[in-house]
Amino acid sequence: HRSYDSLLLAFEYSTLAPAADRMLARMHRQLATDLARLPAAQMQPVDLNALVAEVLALYGDAQEQGHLTAQCASGLPWLQGDPTQLRQVIHNLVQNALDACAGRSDARVLLATEAEHHPDGRPRVVRLKVTDNGPGFAEKVQKRAFEPYVTTKSKGTGLGLAVVKKIADEHGASVRIVNLPARGGEGGAPAGAQVSLSFSSFTELE
Repeated sequence: HRSYDSLLLAFEYSTLAPAADRMLARMHRQLATDLARLPAAQMQPVDLNALVAEVLALYGDAQEQGHLTAQCASGLPWLQGDPTQLRQVIHNLVQNALDACAGRSDARVLLATEAEHHPDGRPRVVRLKVTDNGPGFAEKVQKRAFEPYVTTKSKGTGLGLAVVKKIADEHGASVRIVNLPARGGEGGAPAGAQVSLSFSSFTELE
């Protein structure tokens, strides 16, 4: 015979589950509306390294503790972009990375910029990379990382990468997420994760 407690639990689940499903459906509809309302990008010449510096200023504690460092390539071509949206991208990626390795005394997040050029010197791509030494992306998360509400966090909305992807699309940029090679060879846990954005729309400064 099932105990009273187990029957009560089953009743509570049968009562609450439909309500939870309805709430989740409402949240999904609201998110679709919010993402659709994301203002169109207001394009202008943008110094990516300057935006990185502005966002880093918000993370003074993480930098002082040695958890967050930056390596910005000098002489980057200026992007054609929306500075407000790109600040949001940098912030989301840095916060996601810090969250991924939170609680570790050796937590490390590296924010880097770099550029690649054609043989004739013209810029080919400017890349923003955020790398952390957290547990990496689970396979099922990695495949759906840019979908709303897909997250490994116990707290948070799971909207960070969905917003990043939306803004990247507005800028004609590509987004790539990878796990770092496992420590100690194949088959081990990932040594961390990296999210990178590659931009190919530049502007000539007069």
